[in-house]
Amino acid sequence: MLALFLVASSVLVVAGDSGSSAAVKLEPRPASWSELQTVFPQEWMVPRDLWAPADEARREQTLPLALARLAEARFDDPPEAPAWTRSFGDVVQEARKRGPGKAALSALLGEWKLTNPASHAACAKLLREVHPDGALKSKNWDGEKDLSDDGMFFGPVLKLNPGTSQPWSGYKNLQTMHQAAALVNADLEAIKAAHGDYPSMLTDPGTSYEKIGPKTGTFLVGSDEERGSFAALRIGFRSDLPFPFGHYDCDLGILDMLDEKGRMTTFVFTPSQDFYWFAGQDWHHPIRASDGEFLGILLVRIAGFDLQGVPDGDSDRMAGTRVALGNLKRRSEAAFLAYGGPPRTLSGAVPSFEVLARVK
Repeated sequence: MLALFLVASSVLVVAGDSGSSAAVKLEPRPASWSELQTVFPQEWMVPRDLWAPADEARREQTLPLALARLAEARFDDPPEAPAWTRSFGDVVQEARKRGPGKAALSALLGEWKLTNPASHAACAKLLREVHPDGALKSKNWDGEKDLSDDGMFFGPVLKLNPGTSQPWSGYKNLQTMHQAAALVNADLEAIKAAHGDYPSMLTDPGTSYEKIGPKTGTFLVGSDEERGSFAALRIGFRSDLPFPFGHYDCDLGILDMLDEKGRMTTFVFTPSQDFYWFAGQDWHHPIRASDGEFLGILLVRIAGFDLQGVPDGDSDRMAGTRVALGNLKRRSEAAFLAYGGPPRTLSGAVPSFEVLARVK
């Protein structure tokens, strides 16, 4: 029997909990930017003025802005510094050559600080968090705990500014968003393949989905001269909550588009009544070494949510993001490994991708 999920009187094709049902592929529908507004209205794109501090120095230190610069930075002074210290990509390449383990990373960090202090000061904290990911790859990982080797880096919690336009000015409970980053060893096709595989999300560690899947007729793709390529989708999910709260429903809009430098950025937002608010944005920065080797996509995320009637705090929200981002990294890297070829799209376009649902 077809699994159905109702949100705002709309019927969704949703993956249920059966392990024997078949996955089906949704066909994208070509659309203009104006037609896309029916799935993801433009005003739902979380504005930078909402989360970026007013103070310029603090604003420039937020992960979305600081890591965008770091992804492209060169550290060529002093000239005698080892070549592997000249960029974040070069250091990642060297760290992978030396292999996993605390001893190898500790030795690298020590050499790095002595030979290129400016590069070390700019990049070491990030590398120390995103390079070790053994815990994330463990079958026992669930994302509840912040581990030193889970491959994710969290910045300070961002205190939100008052919203100046709808729908942001209408939410009285807006308080904070959190910021995180992960180095995903995958191209954009693999990342979007992980995003669109809703049947697999039912078994993601640390999640409690009853149902999840795309809304029929909402998978839109297009391109125009001003914005380049874009894609949008609406999904719905129901997730369990600890006793005595029961569950919550979410009708989530997803928008992929290009930023001003041609890098893919992804927005999410929900109008669901079970949330005071729920919004976020991802940036995708390709990382290469000086010799051209592709090292992965540095995915930077801001996210925040506030469930109606649930006393969740920043630590709960960060745990939710850790689960979501960690599972995205795990499944993206598995998809890229299964593909087995050279990297495809890294920037300049939203790649073609499949959206899968499960029906019996």
